[in-house]
Amino acid sequence: MKNNMVTVKRHTSLYRILHWAIALQVILLIVSGLGVSEYIPLAVLGRGLARNFHIVIAMLWTGTITFFVYYFVMSGEYKWFGLAKVGEAFDFFVHEFRQFVRGKKVHSPIRYNSKKRAYAEKVIPTEVLAWWGWFLLWSAMVLTGLALLFPENFNFINRVSLAILPGLGNAAAATRFIHLVLSLGMVLFAMIHAYASWTFGMVGSMVSGMNKEPATD
Repeated sequence: MKNNMVTVKRHTSLYRILHWAIALQVILLIVSGLGVSEYIPLAVLGRGLARNFHIVIAMLWTGTITFFVYYFVMSGEYKWFGLAKVGEAFDFFVHEFRQFVRGKKVHSPIRYNSKKRAYAEKVIPTEVLAWWGWFLLWSAMVLTGLALLFPENFNFINRVSLAILPGLGNAAAATRFIHLVLSLGMVLFAMIHAYASWTFGMVGSMVSGMNKEPATD
């Protein structure tokens, strides 16, 4: 089987625009969120302005990720990240971790079928875990954010938060704290995502849309 490198289109323009829009919105959410946080006093904006700005950006971000998920499914990109691949992805993650400890490099399974002009495999298996991790984080962030903004309509979220953190004694305070922890988790996840993208040479493709891939005939 012949194996060489070929430059192919990896991401559409819309996919890349949505990706960077989400990244920018997350940064703005972090900056504005610090202005209203009771736990991390690193305010960049005044509390009132920060709260209003945070709400507006949060609504835009929710709309963007909702459309992103819709496009992700409708464009067929989802097929590389289906739930059926989670088990395989976890096994690859364990292998990846072992190789990292040993100081060895993991070979990418990505392949492009030059005859069919389509990917035979488009993602690193751990990207499957990353996608579902993002999806769960986004969902939890949206739900806790809505519960803080509309406590009467999303009271069940506040009750769940209080059940998780009964020591805080207040449902809204419990939801606020969980929202903060989730946001810190998102920052950590973003850092890991950026590192992995750089390690496997994926950053350029999210800018130009093109990438050099191992091709098989």
